[in-house]
Amino acid sequence: MSLPNGDDDDFLRDALPAFISESVELLDQLEQLLLELEASPGDRELLDALFRCAHTIKGSAGLFGLDDIVHFTHHVETFLDALRAGQVALNPHTSQLLLRSADQVRRLIAHMGAHDVAASKDLPDERDALIGALHTALSGNDAGTPAVAQSASPSRPPMTDHDTQAAAQQATASGHHLHLHFKPDTFRDGFDPLAILEYLGTLGEVAQLTIDCSRLPRFADLDPESCHLDVSLDLISARSTQDIVAAFDLVREDCDVRVTPLGECSNDGSQGAGATATTDSTSAHAVTSPVEPGSPAGATALNAPTASQPSAPAADRRAGQERRANEDARFLKVRADRLDEVINLLGELVIAGAGTALLSQRTGDSELIESSHQLGRLIEEIRNGTLQLRMVQIGETFGRFRRVVHDLAAELGKDVHLDIQGADTELDKSVVERMTDPLMHLVRNALDHGLETREQRVAAGKPESGTLRIAASHDAGGILISISDDGRGIDRGRVLARARERGLVAPGVTPNDADLLALIFEPGFSTAEQVTNLSGRGVGMDVVRRNIESLRGRIDLHSEQGHGTTIDVRLPLTLAIIDGFLVGVGPSKFIFPLEAVVEVIENRPTETDLNAQGCSVVELRGQVLPVLSLRRLYGIESPEPDRSSVVVIQSGGRRYGVLVDQLLGQHQTVIKPLSRMFRSLRGMSGSSILGNGEVALIVDVTSLSQLAEHPPAQRSHLPAAGASSTNALI
Repeated sequence: MSLPNGDDDDFLRDALPAFISESVELLDQLEQLLLELEASPGDRELLDALFRCAHTIKGSAGLFGLDDIVHFTHHVETFLDALRAGQVALNPHTSQLLLRSADQVRRLIAHMGAHDVAASKDLPDERDALIGALHTALSGNDAGTPAVAQSASPSRPPMTDHDTQAAAQQATASGHHLHLHFKPDTFRDGFDPLAILEYLGTLGEVAQLTIDCSRLPRFADLDPESCHLDVSLDLISARSTQDIVAAFDLVREDCDVRVTPLGECSNDGSQGAGATATTDSTSAHAVTSPVEPGSPAGATALNAPTASQPSAPAADRRAGQERRANEDARFLKVRADRLDEVINLLGELVIAGAGTALLSQRTGDSELIESSHQLGRLIEEIRNGTLQLRMVQIGETFGRFRRVVHDLAAELGKDVHLDIQGADTELDKSVVERMTDPLMHLVRNALDHGLETREQRVAAGKPESGTLRIAASHDAGGILISISDDGRGIDRGRVLARARERGLVAPGVTPNDADLLALIFEPGFSTAEQVTNLSGRGVGMDVVRRNIESLRGRIDLHSEQGHGTTIDVRLPLTLAIIDGFLVGVGPSKFIFPLEAVVEVIENRPTETDLNAQGCSVVELRGQVLPVLSLRRLYGIESPEPDRSSVVVIQSGGRRYGVLVDQLLGQHQTVIKPLSRMFRSLRGMSGSSILGNGEVALIVDVTSLSQLAEHPPAQRSHLPAAGASSTNALI
């Protein structure tokens, strides 16, 4: 491809990352649409969206001169257009063929990202085989693909014999005459007319190109950022008019296009008398609309019918395009590392703001105190707005599992229905990215170990189709992700036998149910009878738990033999900044996530009947509430006060109390990781620096709830969290 600035390498290096990112997103969307269409094969809106994905990738690749991608994607696009027209049906065979084609485009794009673009020609792939399979399915010679869909979309009925004959005549025409009128804002909108003309060259042979110089202003009035190009050309090609029109989809707002079969042009290359086909290309896909009165037979207006009498489908398409354009204009892509830098600076700002608030309190100056309060409110608003920028819906990650379930279920010979719930639940992008692999492993395990084959389910009195459910919801200031199936469940006997074989359980000892299920997370543990492509090597569940715990999360397993298994993963909403509730125990400071705090029982006599594990109970409105003493639990050496307070915490549907000395109020908390010395400390998930430089530990409310119900036999010892222990804690 030849570019006006003559610097192709710099252009590709700067622009290719954006093309690759957009194409990968479109391929992900294409896969999701295909899987949705399996349930609704006649949904016209889904079919149109599917076609647009392939067409946009092809058009963008054409602008870059990436002929390999353009050539292959053109065959995919042709098949998808036939699918829209009802000429072929979407069945398991054609769906799998299109999924493999999407994988092929993904391989070509991934190869471009790692190597020189030209090297993609040497990449081993399935292009030829897939192109042949697409042509076979399109011609109806494939036994698995009927030539005409039985459930064609009612908005676009199957082509009649007359339509087929007309299409064949159009495809074998000698060529087309094009008149291109580029608008002044073409350059400013980021489009290169020369690249479009060169792309036309890939569709056929460009001949008789003429430039109309009458639009050019005087040299003194020339604006280099305005486009004044007006071109007429003949394109010798057997491609259909629709293919020619499609080349201008990306510039439909910046170029008026007129396309006429060469046989309908006068000797000077213009249209016959009375032609009125000059329009913009907003409705580029409406190429089969009737010719306007006075137009020569075969002339194609890119937004026909006339503006005064638009057809309902054309108006709907135009409205849909305008809606999509408005939605796209509302989004701005920002590099993740730049956003991370802003979040880090925001954390330092929060700490500095807290320090300023403390200093203002010490001075006693009312104006300074009011100013610091206003500053604190502004920092909080900035914090909330900035953190929202990193929040993404987890449904995008869940959607990727549709393809995994589709392919693995077919490979394992299982009929599986994937049920996704809570896809709109928002989570920090950094958490989502680090959770993708652990969730993928859990999904694959459920498919391989949990769900039975059709025959096994029927024999067990179950429906042939198994259900795999992935759900997300908010829980106690965090996120709860559940992966559940209605399969065979976990065989406790097999787990216990394998544990004894490996020496994890002593002979004659039978652990309780929770401890028995926890053995599954031991390194190298597996109950599979044989090694398969998916499992059996005992690698994975220990890594899953370790990765989740590194995110300050927790994983729980529940299973009922013969009925299924549920794995609950609890994660924090964000890894950066949270609203906290600051308390004091002796010289140490602790922070509870504010959303987990239900209420506070203030100024009550300190309990004296606490057991050695630091746990007791109190009565709260007729209910027994377990209470945990942080002083006793962590061995904080300080005298107990005469009166204490109980902070009531909600976690996973359970409530418990925590006995503290001081209530220090709400606190914006910048989360810092614990040092390696304290990462194994139960009940704590991180640390934070206070405005006066002291260190406070952030409480893991879920883990602490387990300690409240099942206190450890021995106390852990923790240095007082204060200025003297800062280096030890972070």
